[in-house]
Amino acid sequence: MAEPLKVGMVGSGSISNSHLTAYLEHPDRVRLTAVCDVIEEAGREYAGRAGVDDVYTDLDDMLREADIEAVDICTGHDQHAAPAIAAARAGKHVLVEKAMAHTLKDCRDMIDAADASGVTLMVAQHLRHGPNARAVKRFLDGGELGEIRAIQTHAVISIVGSKPAGHWMTDGKQGGGILLTNTVHHLDLIRYYIGNVKRVTGVCKSMQPQLINDCDDMVAATLEFENGAIGTVFGNWTTSPSHEPMSYVIYGKDGTLHTTRPETPEQAREQFGTVMVCLKPADDVQPPAPRAPGAPRTFRTRARSSFEPLEPDYTDLPTPTPIVNEILHFGDCCRTGEEPTSSGRDNLETMKIIFGIFESSRTGKAVDLADL
Repeated sequence: MAEPLKVGMVGSGSISNSHLTAYLEHPDRVRLTAVCDVIEEAGREYAGRAGVDDVYTDLDDMLREADIEAVDICTGHDQHAAPAIAAARAGKHVLVEKAMAHTLKDCRDMIDAADASGVTLMVAQHLRHGPNARAVKRFLDGGELGEIRAIQTHAVISIVGSKPAGHWMTDGKQGGGILLTNTVHHLDLIRYYIGNVKRVTGVCKSMQPQLINDCDDMVAATLEFENGAIGTVFGNWTTSPSHEPMSYVIYGKDGTLHTTRPETPEQAREQFGTVMVCLKPADDVQPPAPRAPGAPRTFRTRARSSFEPLEPDYTDLPTPTPIVNEILHFGDCCRTGEEPTSSGRDNLETMKIIFGIFESSRTGKAVDLADL
């Protein structure tokens, strides 16, 4: 059996706590051996919970001195590129939290640095690694819905009031805003399901006074996919809670698939509840006879399928928890050289959607992603 991948954590903020579970529960596959945080007290507290002795406040020191083969970057969005590039140049594999980076140039520079050093670069798009997402992907790839024609997704979350003044999530210059923070999850997931997007049109707004530097808290966009499908995306931090905070619907020629509100902790980890599927009736099902003139109207309908749950698919998934699965997938890819499902090169296409929407909102025009 291969030795566990030795990883240095960069940043010990909130998302790093979700990552910690993988290292604590699967030390035979991924092992945290160092922690780096510019706030030493925070780094030491995290290291204590992780059972790690080596704590650094300077990334270069950790890259030079620590017994690590990879880094797990859990800093704010605008602090992704610099440590990722430094780590890659030092010959370390890189797992970086979504969104990949704050600009497309940063994304491309990260890819170039990883390619030049021959190391793995993976973006932590954890929604791809859950049992429901696995089931949907295989269902769609199997052609059960037929040609995919349209998709809708939305995220409605009340988040701004829970953040202190000056928090990076409320500052556009630091990569805050709903598009880069929440909607990116859904854009990446539907891209994973449907394929790449070629053109976007969008509107972004900054509605709440706590937001600074054009930080967006409301976004609506249309997507044109390369395969001909169209999509709509809506993100909202501005209103009271929604009856269904997050959802997506996929419309195919032969049926429809939609998610429900999460009802269990396991479903909440994937942000969506049960996946429901309705397929069109077989071609040989006959409609009722036409109504005779003067006969009373009835509301009988032709036989058709109803929505039924799609069973989660645990095939090849080590755990029910998406974030744990993604980190184990990263470890495996570092050992085998296989390209991760959400590699830096793959996720550049997700980031083009994000920055295409920003550009469309700025100019009021549709944006061809090939031009970005």
